[in-house]
Amino acid sequence: MLDKMRDSANSWIIKAIFAIIIIVFVFAFGMGQFSGKNDPAIAYVDDTPISTQEFMRVYRQTADYFKKQNPNLDSDYFQSSEFKKMILGRLVNSYVLRNEAQKLGITFSKTELYYSISSIPFFHGADNQFDKNIYNSYLRANHMSAATFEHDQKISHLVQKLQTYVALPVRPTEAEARDIFNWAASQVKAEYIAFPAENYSAGIKISDKQIEEYYNKNQEKFRVPETASISYLEFTPKEMAKYEKVTDEEIKQYYEAYKENYKQDAKVKASHILISVDENADKAEVKKAKAKIEKIYAQAKKGADFAKLAQKYSEGPSSTVGGELGWFDKKSMVKPFADKAFSMKVGEVSEPVRTRFGFHIIKLEDKKEAGTQTLEDVKGKIKATISEDKAAGSIHEKLDNAIDMAASGMKLEKIADEIGVVVKQVEKTTVDALKQQFGMKPEAAKTVFNLAINTVSEIPVAIDNGYIIVQKDVDTPSFIKPLKDVKDSIVNYLEKDHAKVAAKTAAEEVLKKLIDPKTAKAEQDEIQADVRTTEAFGRNGFIPGLGMSKNLVEDTFNAADSHWLNKVYELQDGYVIARLDERIPPKEGQWEKQKEVIMNSLQREQANTILNSFVTELRKKADIKITRPDVLK
Repeated sequence: MLDKMRDSANSWIIKAIFAIIIIVFVFAFGMGQFSGKNDPAIAYVDDTPISTQEFMRVYRQTADYFKKQNPNLDSDYFQSSEFKKMILGRLVNSYVLRNEAQKLGITFSKTELYYSISSIPFFHGADNQFDKNIYNSYLRANHMSAATFEHDQKISHLVQKLQTYVALPVRPTEAEARDIFNWAASQVKAEYIAFPAENYSAGIKISDKQIEEYYNKNQEKFRVPETASISYLEFTPKEMAKYEKVTDEEIKQYYEAYKENYKQDAKVKASHILISVDENADKAEVKKAKAKIEKIYAQAKKGADFAKLAQKYSEGPSSTVGGELGWFDKKSMVKPFADKAFSMKVGEVSEPVRTRFGFHIIKLEDKKEAGTQTLEDVKGKIKATISEDKAAGSIHEKLDNAIDMAASGMKLEKIADEIGVVVKQVEKTTVDALKQQFGMKPEAAKTVFNLAINTVSEIPVAIDNGYIIVQKDVDTPSFIKPLKDVKDSIVNYLEKDHAKVAAKTAAEEVLKKLIDPKTAKAEQDEIQADVRTTEAFGRNGFIPGLGMSKNLVEDTFNAADSHWLNKVYELQDGYVIARLDERIPPKEGQWEKQKEVIMNSLQREQANTILNSFVTELRKKADIKITRPDVLK
């Protein structure tokens, strides 16, 4: 939360967005201008307005959270109508519940409000008590008054109270939870016969006619997209920060103001060797694993290279890097492992330690004590933060100047010289590549491609966390690769495709004989040597040794008996036929350990179902009007 507070305190968007939103509305969200006092409502719930400003605030906060949690998520999603409608839907739900709580006379007293705020750990000082100075610093950093924050807290708790009352009847039974556990934790094994495509590739010849026919029917597969080389000026805090000067005194003042942010827990750097054994394994399995780890420990104790031992013996994912785990704090590891690692001396190798994952040997590489990072430790980071903060104050002015110069017909190099920035280039990019690299909306990327050669865009293009002004330098039209350039790839594809067809045919022929009572026994005897048995697998779709096959997993679990399943299943490298071999129920000990978690999860699920129904009914009765549909486009 400290990081979030610092991010908010120095967010250039908070300071600059309203200064440039009018200029860039075409490439941002397609909405008209709005301001604080005259902010039009985006919607009404009965007679209560939801301001466009509040919608935008929640929109940005939610988008930022999603981006941090899912950095690989396509940035187009955050610009989509679907995402914006989801945000508004959540706001409407909140207002509907808020109004209902007030109708029912549900209150949240000043005493409750004080207790709830003073209980927030972020506002606690070194003595673990509420610190008013930290609270006020947080409000200042987020440009928020105490009245606004406390009002939001009050409304939030009113809604929570209503939700609690609505969900009171939820009482899941242990039998319901046990049924869910038995279903989710059960496993099966399957017998199967594999028909790899590579076994049927011999003798396949692809004719020139087949190659030509495939090429003619699938020419779009060989299309090279249109590309363009562009030059651009980037107006983002990170880029503009390069041109800002920060003094040592400014860095020192920032450090003193936010010193609390630079506290850190004790950390250690370690490597380990893991011999896996399930926490519910029987005594024989545990004994076998322990004997194995003891032999490895004996070698490590005699001075054998720990990294090489890890590469050779460790059954954990870190084995490929010599068992290295990097730096971690005590909360990041399971307790027995963490307790041992933090009690060791640098260079020491531990005796085997048992955790729920198995037996570990730990080597402590280094350690850092708990404390506050020094100014020297964080000087570079603070300088970057202050630079971006300064850049936020001038970014819109430089952008305005660049737009004016572009509108007058000035070339990009000259504009860059005038405002004191550097021109950047991207060579032979595509529309999709622009979207990925800059986080542009599809319409913006297409607009860039539609620019005439040597023309500068007069309207800035929205990108992640800022804007660019673009000049198109080179344009290469889309074209289809000639047959001679793709012939080898077509031959390779057709050979694999023909082999896979042959593998499927072979699988179908064998299966047909296995399920026909007249030929089943003779065929079973014939193929017995080729039958394999999988390891136990669950319902997640993955089968050890075969890979992902949701259909095969589902059909195996649903099988009434051990007869061969009546269809063949496609895998990445061929086909299989299969049948149920064994059902493996979960162990009683597993249920006892997971019972509380499952009961709680079931209660939340049932409570959510009731709450969703409750909100749906409230929305039916409420008068909900969307007054700014343009904002959602």
